[in-house]
Order: sequence, then structure tokens, then C-alpha cells
Amino acid sequence: MAAPDRPSAAPGRRALVLIPPRKRDRLAKGFDRDELERRLIRAGFRPDIPDLDGPDAFPEAIRTAGASAEPPALVMVGGGDGTLSAVADAMAETGLTLAILPLGTANDLARTLAIPADPAQAVDVALKGRVRQIDIGTVDGRGFFNVASIGLSVDVAEALDGEEKRRFGPLAYLFALFRVVTRHRRFHTVLTVDNRRVEMRAIMVAVANGRYHGGGLTVAPDAAIDDGRLDVYVIEPVSHWRMALLLPALRLGTADAWMGVHRMSGREVRVETPSKPKRINVDGEILTKTPASFGLKRRAIRVMTPDRPAAELPGTRNRPDNRPPSPPPRAPHPAPPEDQEEQMHPEEEGLATEAEIALQDLARAAREGVALTERLALHAGPHLGEEVVAALGRIGGAWGRIAITADEALDAMDLPTRDADDDRALIEDVVNWLEGLVGMPLDQRVSQRLHQAATRIEIAIEEVRQVGQARVAEVVTAAYDEAWSLIVASLPDPDGGGASD
Repeated sequence: MAAPDRPSAAPGRRALVLIPPRKRDRLAKGFDRDELERRLIRAGFRPDIPDLDGPDAFPEAIRTAGASAEPPALVMVGGGDGTLSAVADAMAETGLTLAILPLGTANDLARTLAIPADPAQAVDVALKGRVRQIDIGTVDGRGFFNVASIGLSVDVAEALDGEEKRRFGPLAYLFALFRVVTRHRRFHTVLTVDNRRVEMRAIMVAVANGRYHGGGLTVAPDAAIDDGRLDVYVIEPVSHWRMALLLPALRLGTADAWMGVHRMSGREVRVETPSKPKRINVDGEILTKTPASFGLKRRAIRVMTPDRPAAELPGTRNRPDNRPPSPPPRAPHPAPPEDQEEQMHPEEEGLATEAEIALQDLARAAREGVALTERLALHAGPHLGEEVVAALGRIGGAWGRIAITADEALDAMDLPTRDADDDRALIEDVVNWLEGLVGMPLDQRVSQRLHQAATRIEIAIEEVRQVGQARVAEVVTAAYDEAWSLIVASLPDPDGGGASD
């Protein structure tokens, strides 16, 4: 990054000030529009505060000012993240210097750049700080600063209450999350990150240019707004209690795959939702739908930041450009496109509950089986022999197909994600450790674990059949039989009586 500099403030230089009308006369206690003008004049600027209807008029005002005979030395924009995002393209096109006056609820861009929330202190940064160049992200060509996301974040944005935002500030986001967390919907997504394609089921996908979003949630521990990369994170369907446990980790940016959060990074991102288009929340405003292409404009905007070293600004720490992306597991999952999101009638949703629970149980049991085969191959593989390891891979593949089939049926139902028992995998690991203490032969212990997993899947298939999902049961039974034959042929009886029966 080039050495930071300062804007010219020769006497009479123009400062364009854009503040939404409803906030113009009540900036902060003891700091009003008159005081703002006095501060600008003392610093050598000529304030230009046009009387505009609102943020929709800001981009054109900036473009007009930039093309004038006297382009402003400073463009001060007051508002929240949505207002600032609306001027991103105009600021990039004109090359003018941006000063941020945080007057919103979340103020995540200001937080990224370490700009104080207090308007008077933010004006000090605008007048005495350093100019830095930052990136902007793009979604289908439209610029944004922080994050564009689909799924749960859209529900939260729609549930935000204006009065709560005024009274509680960023805590309003938490209240909105609690209102929607019990009815968020899973969806199938296809992500392409720098030509690497991955598929998975999710409740939220976020593509970030900045470091913070949602009132202070951290995108990643090393996310920066000037690093030339987009950070992507995906939250898988998780239980309600696990979502509550996720919140502290999401705030710190430390949530990982164990918690159901997968991370990637790159310069170009494509997000598709084959089942149906999903709305996209762009810096707090719902602006477009999937499928969508995301990109990056490097060092596109000059912005005033505190006069401190870059290392002291949490959102502008550079990181190496060669950090490898970490894609989530592949799960091919074709689905027919639809035109819009539809809501299920409450009575229909109630009738489908039993089928949904049965399909969830089946998908979860099959995924746990897949994870088990992967753990066994990784930790016990060197002691089991190549044939058994190869069989574990084929068993996992068959169980994976069962999970995909159940997931497809769930996606077709389009029901809210319900709570689930997520303790089972942890309990299994404890049981596995205890079994190891009693000296059971390794191949027999592996056989026992696979038999237990197969039994859970078999029970889940029967439950699916009983709730009227005969077609799904028929499809997954073939995969179940394939896996069972491999278990019987490759491993001993778990009770120690020779080959499995």
C-alpha cells in the first residue's frame, strides 16, 4: 500500500457534506449541524451541505460534484452502512476522498476502519486523519463495503425493528436473530470460488470485503478491507442451542468447521441456489437475488482513517495473497430452479412435520456414518490394511448418497429448520475412547462402530417409510444394502464370533 497522505485543506476548499434529512439536525448531543460547519470552516474547508431528499440522491450528487470545475477536497457522508454502501460506486468513479460520519445502528465500516462512533470524534478523524486506499466488493457489478449475504441474515434484516434500533443500537440485531432463529430455512447452495466449485446445504452464506458485519460480527480473524481478497463463510444447518453457542465465536470470527462454519477466500465468487432464487442482503439492504457474481475492485476508494499505523487498525491489516482456500465438502445436489421464494401454509407445514423429522433423522444418521468412516480411515487405516480402508471409502460413499437423497427431499419441502440432537457425534467419540480402554481388537471395534451406525440408518429408513416417504425409502435402501454388504464382507463380527452375519 502506498504511504498514507492527507487531503489538501487550503482555505476555501470545498467539503461536500451528505447527511440524510432525518439525521441532519440531530447528529449527537452537543454536536449539531452548526457545530459541524464551524469545525469545517476552522479546518480551512468551505462546507457544501445540499438539501437532498435522502441517500438515493447521494450518488448523483457525488458524481456531479466530481465533474464540476471545483471538485470537493472531501466528501463527508453521514449515515449507516446502507447509506455508505450506496455511495461506494460514485466514490470509486470520481476518485474523491471519503470521510465517514457514523450515524447508523451497526456502523460496521466505521468499526473496520477504527473510526470512533462519536460524531464529534469522527469529524476529528475526517479533518486530521490519514488517507488510506481500501477495496470495495461488487455483487453483479454493484459496489459494497462490508458483506453481502443470503439466508438467515436476510430474515434478520427484515425482522429488525426501527424502535429497537434507535433504543438499543447493535443489540437490536441480536433481538432480531432470536425472533427468526426458530424459523430460518435451509437451502442448497453451489459456490464457485476462484474456479473451485463446492456444494453444500446452508442456512447462511456471506461474501465479505470488510472485517465486520451485523453489528460487530467478525468475518474472520485476519479479514481486512485492503487485502485484495473476498472472504466467504457458510453456516450449515445447526440446532438452536448450537446456534446460541456459535454467537460468541461468530463475534470473534473464530467459528470453524467443527461448529458448522466453513470458510473460503478468493478474488471471484459465484453463489447459486439451484432450488430457487434467494434474496441478497448487501450491507444491511436487501437489493438483489441469486444467482449472483461477486468481485473486487482493489484500492478503489480513498478514505480518511485515524492517524495511526495500519497495524493498529483491525480492518486494514494486510495478509498474504496466497492463503489457500478451504472449501467445504462436496455434495452434488441438483434441483430444478424456481422463480421465487414461497411460504408454506401453516396447516400444510404442520402435516409435514413428522416427515420432516424422519428425513432429518435419516440425513443426520447417514452423515454421522460418513464422518465415522472418514475418522476410522484416518486414525485406524494404517493398522487395518488397504482392502478394509477401501471398503470404508465405499461404505462412506453409499451412506453419503443416503444423506443427499434425504437432503433433497427436505429441500423440496421448504420447511423451517427445526432443532436437532447434535450431541450424538460427541457421545460416539467418548464411547469410542472408552472402548479402546478395554483392549477390544481394532478391527472388531471398527466393525462394532459401523454396525451401530448402520442400525441407526436402518431405523431412520423405516421411520421415513412409515411417514409416507416410500419413494425416498426405496432409493436409500439400495445404498444401505450396498454398504451393509461391504461391512459384512470386510470386517469381523462385532461380538467376536468370526465374520459378520
